[in-house]
Amino acid sequence: MTVNMPSSSVEPEIDLVEFKLDRLIDEMRFVRSHMIALDTRMRGIETYLRASEPIEQPESKSRPWFAAAAIATAKTLSILVAVGIATGAALHYLGT
Repeated sequence: MTVNMPSSSVEPEIDLVEFKLDRLIDEMRFVRSHMIALDTRMRGIETYLRASEPIEQPESKSRPWFAAAAIATAKTLSILVAVGIATGAALHYLGT
């Protein structure tokens, strides 16, 4: 059994899905550009912290470890936020 659907009612739905996918792709590009900018800023901060550290630190040997842990945590959180934003955008634009 086949169901004949008028092509005029199917075509607007396809256009709407294409439009939503285009907006989703644009949002993903936006999130990606912000992640790249954030990574660049994090590298700049990391470079600044490395340059400002004294060469000799006999008392405080845990400071470089702490800075590395803070940077890793910040990168992980930024990735999780980006994934959350992308997932939310996908669900929003696909209408679920």
